[in-house]
Amino acid sequence: MTRKIGRFDIRRELGRGAQSIVYLAWDPQLEREVAVKTLHFSAAERRDNAALLAEARAVSRLRHPGIVPVFEAGEEAGDVYLVFEYVPGDNLGTHLQQHGPLPAADAARLCIDILTALSTAHAEGIVHRDLKPSNVLIDVDGKPRVMDFGIAQRLDADTAGTTLSGTPGYMAPEYIRSRQVAPSNDVFAAGVMLVEMISGRRVMRERDPQRALQLAATVPVTLPKDAPDVDEALAAIALRAAALDPAARFQSAEDFRVALDAWLNPQEAPSAPAGSGAVDFLLRRMRHRGDFPALSESVAAINRIASSEAENIDTLSNLVLRDFSLTNKLLRLVNSVHYRPASGRISTVSRALVVLGFDTVRNIAITVLLFEHLQNKSHAALLREEFLRACLAGLFARDLAKHMKTRELEQAYICSIFHSLGRLLCQYYFPEESEDIRRVMTQHDYREDVAAQRVLGVSFEDLGIGLARSWGFPQVILESMRKLPAGAVRRPATQEDRLRALSAVANEYCDAVAHLAPAERDKAMKAIAGRFADAVPVELKAVRELMQAAVQEIENFAQIIKINLRQTRIGRNLASFDSEETLIHPHATTETQMPSEAVLEQKSVAEAALAGEKPADPQAVLSSGIQDISNTLVEDFKLNDVLRIILETMYRAMGFKRVLLCVRDARSNEMTGRFGFGPGATELARHLRFSLSAHPDNVFNVATAKGVDILIEDIDETKIAARIPAWYRRNVPSRTFVLFPLMIKGRPVGMIYADKDNAGEIEISEQELALLRTLRNQAVMAIKQAG
Repeated sequence: MTRKIGRFDIRRELGRGAQSIVYLAWDPQLEREVAVKTLHFSAAERRDNAALLAEARAVSRLRHPGIVPVFEAGEEAGDVYLVFEYVPGDNLGTHLQQHGPLPAADAARLCIDILTALSTAHAEGIVHRDLKPSNVLIDVDGKPRVMDFGIAQRLDADTAGTTLSGTPGYMAPEYIRSRQVAPSNDVFAAGVMLVEMISGRRVMRERDPQRALQLAATVPVTLPKDAPDVDEALAAIALRAAALDPAARFQSAEDFRVALDAWLNPQEAPSAPAGSGAVDFLLRRMRHRGDFPALSESVAAINRIASSEAENIDTLSNLVLRDFSLTNKLLRLVNSVHYRPASGRISTVSRALVVLGFDTVRNIAITVLLFEHLQNKSHAALLREEFLRACLAGLFARDLAKHMKTRELEQAYICSIFHSLGRLLCQYYFPEESEDIRRVMTQHDYREDVAAQRVLGVSFEDLGIGLARSWGFPQVILESMRKLPAGAVRRPATQEDRLRALSAVANEYCDAVAHLAPAERDKAMKAIAGRFADAVPVELKAVRELMQAAVQEIENFAQIIKINLRQTRIGRNLASFDSEETLIHPHATTETQMPSEAVLEQKSVAEAALAGEKPADPQAVLSSGIQDISNTLVEDFKLNDVLRIILETMYRAMGFKRVLLCVRDARSNEMTGRFGFGPGATELARHLRFSLSAHPDNVFNVATAKGVDILIEDIDETKIAARIPAWYRRNVPSRTFVLFPLMIKGRPVGMIYADKDNAGEIEISEQELALLRTLRNQAVMAIKQAG
């Protein structure tokens, strides 16, 4: 062992990595123990020694109790060495290996301390670049101390010689892809570390560095499959921090710290403050609940997609397909009597978007997400009542808008559903306070908004608007959630006024129909008609007919989401209202169910993909998709819509990890990835690019040159390995894939690519292959028809 480095006497080795060794040493000048880290680089890399020493000097200026300070730096025999404060104790990685997962609260506190240290460094313009458990020391007081700021291990990441700094598994995807160094890199690494702290498992277990980098760049971080049960709210915070897309993460280490602090301290005051502070207070309490972050992220994601001008159909389809329950219920709804198209049943989300439009599918998805969030919880009966009443208001508002020949049918629907969002979610998150509000209303004869203000410090209306704003709903919806003043309502002058009036009148009529006895109901409906005579000029007779239609729709909706309407108070009231013309049938025909529903419900798409399995009856899914496409081809279709339906059918039927479309670029004569389905599909599309002019010595060129379908079971199989191009191995983590070239007059115009992670996972029977080829042929037919 080296006995001396610089002036420091080496006592013993503390640990080592691929290119570094850490020693316990003695500083004879200051008479103290220190830790000395030597960095051993190749001759070529030593040219960077000056830059490393300059960076070490910058880091040495950091002063924070959670950061292990750099005392000094120097060179010894051409190698850089760094001198740190010696911190007795284990590092976090060793602690997790020895003790397993940390209690949730301990993990959160530890992560908060780490993030506080990171915030200090980021404020000084310093990014850690190699944050990982072994770089977090736990001192004798149990406090974390972060070391190695700005001094990262070097890893040869590809054959081109471009180097990456960091450790696979903790390196941010955007850094791997484009070498972007930013504080978001450290936020990602801290998120991964928090996942590991609460699960006690490594997130990245791939030992091959090349493949680990590919996986980290394209595959979202998830909780390890074999992890014990964890706190759902804390897991949601950790997974948001470790999101694949940096825009979806917390925007700073401080934002991440604030979220964890809110989780640790959900009730920061004995009572809620007034005004907007009360909304913030209640939102913090709600975020502490395990399911609220998941609901918020899903609804906010849908709203982000809705406001985007690019690729929103692809993005929404992918978002819906991640959640099998949402996919199944959405497809059942779009095949119901109200939506069912004349051209036949719909079996893909992509086809639903084509037939019904983006807004309709978005609104159905949000409605189903809200129901899925609320079901099977305490106070379920009250929640069902409130949810069904809100849905009835949405359906009735849409029918009113259609009757009045306005264009905002779908906006009227979503505005009316969210008109009572505050009351609905207050019942879910604060059932005791909701009961107090009802008691105050009864005892003091207060209006609901006054009672809510007394109990919560905020009205249901302001709470609902605060929630909707946090989820990214547009201003027109936020304005529609405000109640109208008493008295006659004027004729609307703007779109916002019109939607506000529609939302208000729909909710008032539905309150009367859902909650009042017949005599009181009729009187209330006449009063409502008079109040809105100028703003919503619809005769009371027409109102009753439209309400009867909405009641029939809510009956159908209840069947699909599996609520027995006859067992609810609102269902009995609606049956009374509609008794002469509509009967409520709790066990109606299953006509509205899409083909193979019982089969599809057995396994989620996400679960099947992760397990490398197909649905129980893939041929039924393929056949339904083929019919979908046939229906679309006889219409005035857009080519990309047809191709999306084809890709989605393959994705759902075969349990592929990803399915992508590649098309030929006529100018460069290259096959290039365009769009597809599955985790990381968008990123993978950027890497699927190869020249069609190249000699056909690899499987991609063979497939496109000869027009043959090719299944590669294992890219490392001896006879195949040499035929897998270097660009594929460098950019794609999958070891098995299948290619379906799209040929016109013997020339390739496109290609469908599908993959799975592990060798041998793709299995295709003769019948399935025939149906897949039919889908491929439909793609060629669509391209020909589109010219």
